[in-house]
Amino acid sequence: MSNDIMDLLELYDEDSEVLESKTEGNIKSVTISKIRREMYCPICGCRLHSKGTFTRHPNNQIFQGSYVLKVTLTGRRWECSNPDCDYKETDQFKFIQRYKHNTTFNDISIIREMKDINLSCRQIAPKYNVSDTYVHTIFSRYVSLPRLPLTSIISIDEVYINISPRFKYALVIMDWITGDIIDILPSRRKEVTSDYFRNIPKKERDQVLFLICDMYDPYVNYTKNYFRKAKPITDSFHVVKWILHLIRLYVNQVKKKYQERDRKALEKKNHDNNSSIEKAKDSREVYILKNADWVLLKNEKNFTDYKGRKWNHFLNQYMDRYDWEREFMALDPNFKKIKLYKDLYETFNGQYINDVEGASARLDELIEFYKDSDLQIFREFAVLLSKYHDSIVNSFKYVTAAESDRYQDKLRRLSNGPMESFNNIPSGYRTQSHGIEDFEFSRNRILWAYRQDAHILGVPKSADEVHNNTGKKRGPYKKKNKKKKE
Repeated sequence: MSNDIMDLLELYDEDSEVLESKTEGNIKSVTISKIRREMYCPICGCRLHSKGTFTRHPNNQIFQGSYVLKVTLTGRRWECSNPDCDYKETDQFKFIQRYKHNTTFNDISIIREMKDINLSCRQIAPKYNVSDTYVHTIFSRYVSLPRLPLTSIISIDEVYINISPRFKYALVIMDWITGDIIDILPSRRKEVTSDYFRNIPKKERDQVLFLICDMYDPYVNYTKNYFRKAKPITDSFHVVKWILHLIRLYVNQVKKKYQERDRKALEKKNHDNNSSIEKAKDSREVYILKNADWVLLKNEKNFTDYKGRKWNHFLNQYMDRYDWEREFMALDPNFKKIKLYKDLYETFNGQYINDVEGASARLDELIEFYKDSDLQIFREFAVLLSKYHDSIVNSFKYVTAAESDRYQDKLRRLSNGPMESFNNIPSGYRTQSHGIEDFEFSRNRILWAYRQDAHILGVPKSADEVHNNTGKKRGPYKKKNKKKKE
């Protein structure tokens, strides 16, 4: 019988053949046997005699559409014909280990299922009639992904995984050109990163020309400590995010002033009317401050969501974008100035495409302008811009199609945008897993799901190598007594 079905199931063994293949209802049954041939004793060289047959039924009940696959293995037990030799052996199949219930097809299928980061070990296990511990062990044995080589442009950021109180943030290193994740470290702390980066050959580290990061000083200092030929790039998104954070705090301060005014008015009302109202409905001013802070925070080009007049039940009137702006701006004399100053930087941030010198000159002007401002938040902003002046200017470097095939004909600004998109994957995985304790397993799981060309180990690790010995003693365990038949 043709062995094509063995190739289909990836049950590779040149000494085996398919004896029978049939389908009954929704069950596909395949019987595989060792090819009949003369056997000789490896000790004395005498022929081996068959002492009967045996059958094995490995766990191969895998749903394929609406079908269930069942595999039956048949082999023989052998004994040396030399009466002075006690050698005995049993037929073994290359695609299944002795005393095991799962074929390599099962194991490889499980590993493929693990490509879906949204599936947990517990969800995959029932499909293959195995335990979730088995799925965890098989994946750890076959998947151990190495660090990828460093490239000319790398992006660095942290992601919250909370392995322990000391190791809350993992460090992610991305190849910005291809989008591949170079590696994930268990922590961004110096005690972890210092040895890691210094163990990378200097020649490889010197290939890095740009390092993209946020305004976390240790990341910026990587160019001084490890990547001497690289220029630091402060992601433009984080600079804008910083000033928006200060503006949001200012709006909250204004809102608290109105809330305090309303609280005092309520106390007076309670006193005059001999009542005990604990909390009144928000005033018009507080409602507008809560629901229209986008007037200051959003960019003008994103105001399209607020076109048209809509009835507002709280204010009891129709409101359009201009109504919201007028009502909001009237609540504090500094709001118009804040919007003007913020828009100046956002306009600057969108200009000077591949013009680093022009961006540097304009940034110097903005710093001087903000320093002379009567608003504290922009004076603080000027200090920030001065501190990260060079790395902000470097962010106006754009990559052309010749430097990166990833973006085809488009110019692409160097930023942490691709990294921010990736960070949703480990964050979602941590949430779904209800926390991360085994970092190595989680690292490989994330990389296995994200890398397009990831490969399994040719020689899998042993079960002892991947066993996670925590050193904790197992707690008391009592078997439930079976009920005696009456």
